[in-house]
Amino acid sequence: MATAKQTLNDLAYAKSHFVKMMFLPQAWQAARTAHLTWDVIDFPPSPNALPDMPGVYVFVATPNIFDCDWAGGLFYIGKATSLYQRISSYIAEIDKDFQTTRRPKVWKMVNQWSGYLKYFYTITPTVAAAESLEAEMLEAFRPPFNTQYAAKTSRAMRAF
Repeated sequence: MATAKQTLNDLAYAKSHFVKMMFLPQAWQAARTAHLTWDVIDFPPSPNALPDMPGVYVFVATPNIFDCDWAGGLFYIGKATSLYQRISSYIAEIDKDFQTTRRPKVWKMVNQWSGYLKYFYTITPTVAAAESLEAEMLEAFRPPFNTQYAAKTSRAMRAF
């Protein structure tokens, strides 16, 4: 079995954990200010821990070291008609054979960062409100594991 140091020095292993992040202050400035209440739980949660209500959720990878809860990266933003029902599709990707997944980015997120993912969620009054909030957040944050953006945003991101 390889030691942690050997594994970290393995270029293929290190490259498989490379995540390209975009920080775009102009997009942050264009976002409206919304005061939201976010709940956070470790991933994978018990599905019963989530409300059967519409909302927006985000996956954040956190290293859980040095008491730096703020150190990490926003990986994914999604919306749900039912937060309770939606989480099961992510839990189903855990330990699934990579060859059989239809969502390779989600598989990578939940398996490579297992033990380091936090699941943040906020409840919205309607599904339409969740859809709107998700769209606004995608434009502002542009997380690396999301694949669908507005056409203008997608073109700009491909340029990098």
